[in-house]
Amino acid sequence: MEEYLSISELSQMSAAQIARAVKAKELSPVDTVENALREVERRNPAINAVVFSDPEGALKEARELEKKIVADEEVGLLAGVPTLMKDLFGEKPGWPATMGGLSALKDSRSASGSIFPHSMERAGGIVIGATNSPVLGFRGVTDNRLFGPTRNPFNTEYNPGGSSGGSAAAVADGMVALAGGTDAGGSIRIPSAWSGTVGFQPSVGRVPMIRPNAFGESTFIYQGPITRTVEDAALGMQAMASFDPRDPYSFPAANDFLGALDRGVKGMKIGFTQDFGIFPVDPRIQATVEEAARAFTELGALVEPVDFKLEYSHDELTEMWCNLLAISSYDILEEFAASGNDLRELTPQDLSPVLLEYADKVPNRTMSEWLHDQKMRTHVLNRFVDVFADYDLVVSPTLAAMPVKNEVSGETYGPTEINGEPINSSIGWCMTYLTNFTGNPSASVPAGLVDGLPVGLMVIGRKAADEDVMAAISAFEKARPWAKQYEAVWNREQN
Repeated sequence: MEEYLSISELSQMSAAQIARAVKAKELSPVDTVENALREVERRNPAINAVVFSDPEGALKEARELEKKIVADEEVGLLAGVPTLMKDLFGEKPGWPATMGGLSALKDSRSASGSIFPHSMERAGGIVIGATNSPVLGFRGVTDNRLFGPTRNPFNTEYNPGGSSGGSAAAVADGMVALAGGTDAGGSIRIPSAWSGTVGFQPSVGRVPMIRPNAFGESTFIYQGPITRTVEDAALGMQAMASFDPRDPYSFPAANDFLGALDRGVKGMKIGFTQDFGIFPVDPRIQATVEEAARAFTELGALVEPVDFKLEYSHDELTEMWCNLLAISSYDILEEFAASGNDLRELTPQDLSPVLLEYADKVPNRTMSEWLHDQKMRTHVLNRFVDVFADYDLVVSPTLAAMPVKNEVSGETYGPTEINGEPINSSIGWCMTYLTNFTGNPSASVPAGLVDGLPVGLMVIGRKAADEDVMAAISAFEKARPWAKQYEAVWNREQN
């Protein structure tokens, strides 16, 4: 096979374009992988998105795939597409898995594999490495003391968001067209908003989430793709969505994400909210998203303001999210301690004070406090049920704040205030976590730029109506295309 594109053109291709060219024998999977590895080597020093790569293993898989293609054997819908997986909650046999920068794990190697690399490889994709994230995902930015902060491709002084920030930054920067993310409070959508990418968070149970304690998480945790195009997000979801009885929330479903791309939103009823009635939101974001949301009216949908009637403040709900997610963090720390590796003693520098504050409270919280948290969560669920009885979709800003600048200590956090109102710097500026309480699907897509930095628009659907969300963001992309925003990123001088 002969490479028919220049390296720069290949780097800017979508996953769908790569897969079509590979299956048509116009492009070698070895070429696609070699190019992605070169781009990681060339571009990663500027943004610190990729924390591990496996050139030898990736090229071996590429050569094996090429033999199948030459022999006219059946290959998957992502044939020859290089991808990256998230280090946090991502595992591939023989690769390190540091859970977001735990130095105690930097030399360990996984014996098993997780859903994302398995689903990519089953579809013909080739996982070339792993991306940066914060320790245990306990904040909406990407930074840790082991690897340091990931930098935003649109302005390297800023953070790309988290916790799947390495994946979003690598995709925006052109290293790969598709990468994996996990999402316990917005970790797919937060970095997609700040990095100008498409982040798709499916309904609970649509993509299996396998973990040692199947019922150990107290917020819904999702897996999904981060891409530059909606078609690539549909391809990623088509590859990832499946049923697995080991996930108690998993359900069998006929998935047709690709078929949803041309459905449009004509006749849909869409509720629009700037703040869910409780969040302070940067007025620049409000203006950008309000203008972007007009596209849905132009596309034939009925768009009107919606009131969620939430009875709790953003402070109360954010505190509840921190308390619930801390249960899994506490469980992980206890498992390490039981195996003779007490991270609190061995590597206390890896564990942020905020993470420890909430994790250390877990064994002392009373049953009545836990039940109160669940009642608050039920209130949020009930309000979502009420709203989606009247609306097909809800559109809002993805985040309430613009990107923050990176710190140098490994302790970058989000903003502490918005519009003069105090905000929880871990995740209080992330309206995304509401769907982690409820199980509804949602996605973040680029809405525009403010001072050269991306703003995200979030689309939320009824539970199990993932294809409605995919149809809406596909229609939005056609009405408000964002491909040109990457030109400034790809032309950025490397340093």
